[in-house]
Amino acid sequence: MSLESATRFLEAAAHDEELRERFEQVHTPEEFLHMVEQLGYSFTAAELMVLAKEQSQGIAVRRHTGVWKWLRHVNWV
Repeated sequence: MSLESATRFLEAAAHDEELRERFEQVHTPEEFLHMVEQLGYSFTAAELMVLAKEQSQGIAVRRHTGVWKWLRHVNWV
């Protein structure tokens, strides 16, 4: 499990609409992590949140599309 794996996943998802579409029906962190494991990535929800926080610093406007769209709909707590 690593931030490096989470980074590779987010980079792939940023450029692959088919990959993002696979996550549209994901509603829990467990479902999300199970799916990323099936795709060959290995990271925890906590590692993903660290990375998301780092990449979101200084961002004032959020888009309603892109990689983060489906990440926002998962109840991470």
